[in-house]
Amino acid sequence: MIRPLFLTLLCLGLAACAKPGADVSRAAPVPSNLYPGETPQMRTLVRQYAAKHDIPEALLHRVIQRESDYRPHARNGPYWGLMQVLPQTAQQMGFQGAPERLLDAEVNLTYAGRYLRGAWLVSNGDIDRAVMWYARGYYYEARDRCMLVATGLRDREVRRDCPSRAQES
Repeated sequence: MIRPLFLTLLCLGLAACAKPGADVSRAAPVPSNLYPGETPQMRTLVRQYAAKHDIPEALLHRVIQRESDYRPHARNGPYWGLMQVLPQTAQQMGFQGAPERLLDAEVNLTYAGRYLRGAWLVSNGDIDRAVMWYARGYYYEARDRCMLVATGLRDREVRRDCPSRAQES
């Protein structure tokens, strides 16, 4: 009985000592539909590159949020930038240059976005599966389904039974 009364009095005493908070009524409104860590500028880039790679904005947001929390300069071991792409993977998608260039959001969105486009194709339009394929790699799945060219991983199919290979024979 005494303990709850003591806690109540302590809380009231602390509340009485509190200073009034800052006047937030004059603060500039922040768009409430942004993801945690996202900026309006990043939202614009995501829209632009989702359209460029013909993938859903929601997919691009999921990968960026999962990989870097919208931090373009994020580094984790051998992974670089906004979408945490390996330099070798970016090179496979056409990137030429020092890995540090992958810390530029637009460079990262260009080359990691191409790789994500392939994951989207392999996933048959399923966002959850596209995220999974992006994270784990999809070369063998694309090879087995004769999708190496469509995904941008190779300039020709390697399986003999792929339609494009059958025409070459």
